[in-house]
Amino acid sequence: MKITEREYIVDNRIYTEIRIENDCGMTVALSDCGAGIRDVYVPDRDGMPRLVTLRPADETLMLRAAHGKTIGRTAGRIANAEFTIGERTAHLEKNNRGVDNLHGGSASFRYKKFEYSVREFDDCAEVEFTYFSPDGEGGYFGNVTLSVTYALYAHENKLVIRYRGTCDEKTLLNVTNHAYWNLSGNLRETVENHIMRINASRFGYVNERGVTVDETAVTPEFDFRTAHAIGEFIDSPEVQRVTCGYDHPFFLDGNAGTFAVSLYSPASGIEMRVSTDYPCVVIYTNNSPKDARLFGGGTDGKYMAVCTECQYHPDGIHRQPHSCGVFSPEEPYENEIVFEFRI
Repeated sequence: MKITEREYIVDNRIYTEIRIENDCGMTVALSDCGAGIRDVYVPDRDGMPRLVTLRPADETLMLRAAHGKTIGRTAGRIANAEFTIGERTAHLEKNNRGVDNLHGGSASFRYKKFEYSVREFDDCAEVEFTYFSPDGEGGYFGNVTLSVTYALYAHENKLVIRYRGTCDEKTLLNVTNHAYWNLSGNLRETVENHIMRINASRFGYVNERGVTVDETAVTPEFDFRTAHAIGEFIDSPEVQRVTCGYDHPFFLDGNAGTFAVSLYSPASGIEMRVSTDYPCVVIYTNNSPKDARLFGGGTDGKYMAVCTECQYHPDGIHRQPHSCGVFSPEEPYENEIVFEFRI
């Protein structure tokens, strides 16, 4: 395996990109900015390396963007921007239509510079990012140390993300990765022709602010238990309502470590399979692009990517408090997401 590091400067601050190449033609570029994925390349059916992630080319825009980064302390929308655990109530930033909290607000992990270390083993290379979030940051309570470890395997095109959080009092975490995937290779087309399968018989109904308010059986527009094109129902009234495309949680069938979602691009022959011990995956189809110039060429556009955000119920602290990411000094936060690529 080959590991290289380079520094780059954005807004007078130095960040580091760590690039790992395995023995099967896969390359992953990571950054200490937001403990994020910058770029992923995998071979297509002809053996040619193809860029399968989307991000802004402009580094100043990338600094503010969610693309590929670690989202938290909480991913998704927390209703009314507050929650209570025991005798403590968190009052969060109301950055979702002036009412709710979205992705942790302006104090989100995605904006933070993480410490990092690199380790190489016989079968994989790991980059571990760490960040200390003090009590009160973003309105959240408890001192939290988050570790985000990426492992790229040497002899298979597999990338694993492991999250571990420790704290000094019971509090809430709901951390995910916000990579924007387009498996067509070098952003040749939108993801509407991508074939998607989701291991979920229930999905989240969202209100007029995009907050998940109900869990219900999938309707045809949201039923991906049998694989079909993302674009088949994307223009239907129910999918376009509020979110203007898919931006919904799907509640996974099965146990921890279960298959969650797969994507396949007929254009490249590349398939991505995602497994996780999280109970939910939020599917987002890039419904509100910024028309920015993209790394690798071209301009961002609607449905140019799909995000597979494995996490707990976005508003689980209010809706599923038994399984929402609450952890304590005695029970640390531990979850993982696995991405496997094949032809």
